[in-house]
Amino acid sequence: MTDRSFQRPNDQSRERLARLVETLTPAQLAVDVGGGWSVASALAHTGFWDRWQAERWGEMLAGKWSVPDDSVIAAEHLANEALHPYWAGIDGEDIPALALDAATKLDALIASAPDAVVDALDGTPSAYLLHRHRHRGEHLDQIERGLDAAEAASAQPSPHAAAQSPNAAIGASSWADRSYMARNQASLARLRELLGSLSGADLTLSSGEGSWTVGQTLGHLSFWDRFLAARWRAALTAGPGEQPGVFSHEMADLINGGLPPTWQAFASAAPEAAIAETLDAAEAIDGLIAGLPDATPVETILADRPALLDRSIHRAEHIETLEHALAARRR
Repeated sequence: MTDRSFQRPNDQSRERLARLVETLTPAQLAVDVGGGWSVASALAHTGFWDRWQAERWGEMLAGKWSVPDDSVIAAEHLANEALHPYWAGIDGEDIPALALDAATKLDALIASAPDAVVDALDGTPSAYLLHRHRHRGEHLDQIERGLDAAEAASAQPSPHAAAQSPNAAIGASSWADRSYMARNQASLARLRELLGSLSGADLTLSSGEGSWTVGQTLGHLSFWDRFLAARWRAALTAGPGEQPGVFSHEMADLINGGLPPTWQAFASAAPEAAIAETLDAAEAIDGLIAGLPDATPVETILADRPALLDRSIHRAEHIETLEHALAARRR
């Protein structure tokens, strides 16, 4: 049976884009979202690539496409680099509507693809042609974080205003955007649904993440949620407004390289416990984050280290690979 699990996240990412487009103001198009991008240039980028892939899909479905996948991917990377400076120069107010139109047309083409075409792409380096939500979601995350940071900065009271108001220091960061909590809740619900469908035997399956099994991926998720919870508790003990210290990517890579055998041993010996622990760890960190005090520098963290607050960033990719692995097994 052909796996079409990509359609739901494609639809969700397009609907998310539509909600953004509906509320964007002209001023917000110019907001800096980091990395040399503005809201407008990020939308121009996503719109262009959705339109590009729609043209490619049209050729494939018509039986006219014959270019080797590896050469196309290499060319797309080159085009991405060459086009980036031009995205930064675009500020037209019709860009959001064009991006949504491109996403709508592309998703319709993908949904219409015959099973044989889907099967030929799924599980290959060109699977991104099916999973357009990945690229779209990455830039929507980028845009939302940038808009959240800009809104927080504009809402912060000036020093003069704070001096005039005896209550200004109370809940000084309560104005900070907390939309990351909704994203955490959505990703937690998705994780809960996934875990509820797992059996102990499923934990021995390949997760699609290199040599990791499903059980090792669950160990990875629960470890990093537990570790972050411990770091947050240490920060809260240190005093108001503190945040977890910087943890290097190099150290994280060493941990990710050394712990999988331990995760596998635990998952193999107690699969039901491993499943329960993954959910408990996710619920614990999300609850801790939701209860952080107003003094927490939310806007700074979202701008510099968003994964400390937005657990959906880490969670989503792993959930997607697990869903794909399970769908492949059941197919």
